[in-house]
Amino acid sequence: MKVGIILTPDERSKAYLQKILRTNISLDEIIFMNDQREESIFHNEAIKKSKESGFDISIAVSKTLIDNKIICKEFDFVNINNSQLVDYLSKSGTDIFIFTGGGILKNDILNSGPKFLHLHPGIVPNYRGSTCFYYSIINDDVCGVTAYFMNEKIDTGDIIYQKNFSKPDHKFIDDVYDAHIRSETLLHVLKNKLLSNNKITKQNSNEGETYFIIHPVLKHIGILSCI
Repeated sequence: MKVGIILTPDERSKAYLQKILRTNISLDEIIFMNDQREESIFHNEAIKKSKESGFDISIAVSKTLIDNKIICKEFDFVNINNSQLVDYLSKSGTDIFIFTGGGILKNDILNSGPKFLHLHPGIVPNYRGSTCFYYSIINDDVCGVTAYFMNEKIDTGDIIYQKNFSKPDHKFIDDVYDAHIRSETLLHVLKNKLLSNNKITKQNSNEGETYFIIHPVLKHIGILSCI
């Protein structure tokens, strides 16, 4: 079974890539969707917290690839549903791709051949949708991640693994904590070869709760509960 990853120039991809390299996990194919965006500038405290979480948020994905002499297929866009990417995936021969970016996969890419592994920051079916880590923190004082294979609906795919995490002790939830808990769950899945053990749990899409982008006031309440 061949496993690859589709990277984008964001904090989640930074954590995934750096931790995979640090733990000497081998991937069969790396795709980098790179729109040459200007790199974000982070507060020193955010950089410190990211390093404590096992990655450096200030190092661009492109620099990590270059510094480690990693050969990858690069595209000049970040649209996961772009027809060029769909065509490439249909011929790649890779069985599973780790999906790191945002966006909803449409039918063309879902039917292109490989499966897509997503690390969702919420324990489904109770926390589907957007910004679920904030809702989990507010409701349960903890957060969780679900690894699942993506399908045409939102967060209803077959579950591979779920992991709970303590809430953070800092305010950098979007940039650091989110990337950290997803990447740690990914490492567990890859280290323990869970993608090939066929022990998956099917979801009932009619059960559970779907959340939408959290209101700024509720978001602030969630952050205050952490700091």
